[in-house]
Amino acid sequence: MRITDVRATPVNVAFTEPEIWSQGARPGITAIIVEIETDTGIVGIGESVPAPNPAVTVAAITSTSDLLVGKDPRHVRAIWSQLQGPGGWGAFDRAGNAALAGVEMALWDIVGKALDCTVADLFGGAIRDHIEVMGFVQNADPAVMERQAKTMAAAGYRTLYTKVGFGEEEDLAAAAALRSGGGDSAEIRIDPNEAWSPGFALAMAHRLVHLRPQYIEQPIKAVGVSEMALLRRRSPVPIAANQSSWTNENVMDLVRANAADVIMTDPWQAGGLIRFAEAAAICEHAGIPLVYHSFAPLSIATRAAMAVLTTTTAVTYAHQTYNHMTAGDIVAGPVEIIGGRIDVSTGPGLGCTIDPDLLAARHDDYRRDGYMNPYGNPNRL
Repeated sequence: MRITDVRATPVNVAFTEPEIWSQGARPGITAIIVEIETDTGIVGIGESVPAPNPAVTVAAITSTSDLLVGKDPRHVRAIWSQLQGPGGWGAFDRAGNAALAGVEMALWDIVGKALDCTVADLFGGAIRDHIEVMGFVQNADPAVMERQAKTMAAAGYRTLYTKVGFGEEEDLAAAAALRSGGGDSAEIRIDPNEAWSPGFALAMAHRLVHLRPQYIEQPIKAVGVSEMALLRRRSPVPIAANQSSWTNENVMDLVRANAADVIMTDPWQAGGLIRFAEAAAICEHAGIPLVYHSFAPLSIATRAAMAVLTTTTAVTYAHQTYNHMTAGDIVAGPVEIIGGRIDVSTGPGLGCTIDPDLLAARHDDYRRDGYMNPYGNPNRL
C-alpha cells in the first residue's frame, strides 16, 4: 500500500450561537479537512486546526506531499519522524503540531480501515464504551446563563463550563449562575483563558471557593511553570493547565513542578494521536487527570480524540467538546451527544465518512466568509 495524494480543504461551520471568550468572539469554526489517498482505494481522513491561520495550516499540510507520496501509510511513526526532521517541522512545534496532527489522524484512519478495526483497537483497545463531555454555557446575562445551565443539567450534562475573564463581579456572577442552574450535584468549571494576573487569580479563587468549582482552567498567562506552581500551592480551588501544556514537553515540566491539578491537552497541542496517547500516559503515571481540550473540531477530530481517550485510565473527568454547538458538519452521521455522553465509534478507522456535498458546501462557506478567527470581534458579536 502506498500514498498517492494529500489534500487539505478549509471549511467553515457556524455555531448555533456565538462563542464568547475573554480574548474575542466567533460565530463558528474554521477547520482544515485532510484526505490522504492510497493506491488501494482507501482514503484516510483527518482534521487540523488553523494555527495561526488557515493559509499557514493548509500550506503546512500540502508541503508534506513530497515526503508522503510513495510511502507506506502504515508506517506512522516513521512518517512523523520524516515530517519532524527532513520536513523541518520539529523546530516549529506549535504550528507544526496543529497542522500535521490531521495528517497523522488520516494515516491512522487508513490503517484501521485496512485492518477492519477501530483506531482505538490500534491504541490497545477500548476500556469504556462512551466518553462523558461537559455542557458549554455561553457567557451572558446571569439569568440567561442560569436557565441554560438548568437546561443542560436536565439533558444529562453532569459538568458545566463557561468562559470568564470579563471583570471581577461579572466572573463571580457567571460562576454563581452555573452553580445555581446546575444544582448542588453539578461539577462546574470556569475558564479565564489567561485573563487574570497571578495575584488576582488567587483572590478570585478564595472568592469562588464556596461555589465548589471542579477547577479553574488556565487563569494566568502561560509564560512558565513557576507562576502556575505558586498559584496551585496557594489556591483553595484546583487549577488546570491548558495553554501551559501545549506540548508534551510542557506537560512534563508541569508534572515535575507540581504546577497543575489537571492537565488539558489534545492531538493538536501534543502533535497527533501518538503524542496525545503519550500525554495520557504521563498523566496516568503522575496520577493527574487528563481532560481533552477542544479547539472546536468537527466529528472527524472528535472521533479521533475519543479513540485515544477510551483507551486510557487517566480519564476521570468530563471532556471538552463543541459538537453540541455546531450547526452542521461534513460527515455522514455526525457525532451525537446523548445524556452528556458520546458513544465510542465501532466502525473501521475513525468511523467517519465524508459527505462530499457537505464538504463542498462548507468549503464554499469558507471561500465566501473567510477565516472565523476566534480572536476577532473583541467587543463580542
